Amino acid sequence: MPRKSEKIRLSETQDRRRRLTTEQKKEIVNLYSTGLFSLNKLAKQFEVSKKTILLTVNPSSAQIAKNYRKEHWKEWQRKGEEWNAIQREHRAYKQKLYRNGELKGEDK
Repeated sequence: MPRKSEKIRLSETQDRRRRLTTEQKKEIVNLYSTGLFSLNKLAKQFEVSKKTILLTVNPSSAQIAKNYRKEHWKEWQRKGEEWNAIQREHRAYKQKLYRNGELKGEDK
């Protein structure tokens, strides 16, 4: 029987896959557009890779990367026990948040 926590979405701060919040992305675009900050400076400031900053400030690069991932997804696909272990760990993390009352949101 599925757990209630599985259908609740994580917030931006709880989702460990996300590196930047929506507000941070807007700030990066604004800072980069001033011309005073390089990709490297912004990457160090926000503690992410230069590629992440590039994809944030340049939507056409982001679209190219998205299309590439769409065509080559099998190269990075995890299989078997590795994938199962990742899923177990993620579900346990969400269940822990749910039990502690930190997981809030609509069941979807």
